[in-house]
Amino acid sequence: MSNTNHDQVIVVSEPNKRRKGFMWVAAGTAALLIGGSTFALWSASDTFSGGDITAGDLNLVQSADTSFWDVSNDRKDATETVGATDGSQPGHEIVDVAEWRIAPGDKLAASFEATATLEGDNLVARVGIDGLDALEENVSGINYSYEIYYGDELLVTETALPKTADAPLLYLSAPAAGQAAGAEDATNGILGDTATAVGGAAAQSAVFGMPTTSVDLNVVIYASFYEDQDGDFRYQATDVTVEERTDVTLVDTLGELTVSLNQVRDTGAQFN
Repeated sequence: MSNTNHDQVIVVSEPNKRRKGFMWVAAGTAALLIGGSTFALWSASDTFSGGDITAGDLNLVQSADTSFWDVSNDRKDATETVGATDGSQPGHEIVDVAEWRIAPGDKLAASFEATATLEGDNLVARVGIDGLDALEENVSGINYSYEIYYGDELLVTETALPKTADAPLLYLSAPAAGQAAGAEDATNGILGDTATAVGGAAAQSAVFGMPTTSVDLNVVIYASFYEDQDGDFRYQATDVTVEERTDVTLVDTLGELTVSLNQVRDTGAQFN
């Protein structure tokens, strides 16, 4: 009868001393098989060069003290260039704005000059004015607007000032140079080259490309003591002014306005 389906039993007849040694070796072998193999199969590896990951930069630094200007267009003494603008809306500087008194038909300019820095692939930032949502408007008939300049290049033509928190004045995108296959995020051209000025609601979605990692901007906020009727933001007899004296000596408080630069990831030609 075949025993191929049964484990074979081998009986070793040796002196007790040698049998104990054999049994110890057998036990050790069983433990080795249970614990796994100790031999190695083929393998190979090679070393590849690494690289550095460097963080970019986003910064905004005031480059000149805030200056105030009387830019009333019907004044003969409005002859100086406001801040770092192109001189298209001249005025004369107000030494102490706290001592200056606005009258119907007047127009005041506040000039904010700053250097913006954007260094980084896929970097787009919102330029805004923080604190406008806290503007105390006590003098009826004053209307607020703004312009933005890059050097003497006008980027945003005079536009009604949005007063909601985080409202954009325009957007900037970091230079595309160095982004390899990354495409340009600008939608309104490159500053100093192909940029085209915008105004109105279009300004708040415009993205201007920076030619270098740092650029100088001039944000000008205007307070006009009249309601413009023809869209030129210049006082003339057909514009609406306040005639009642109910608001005499009242004050509009701008508070601590801050030009801000904040990264976004929902604006630009390449962002979804």
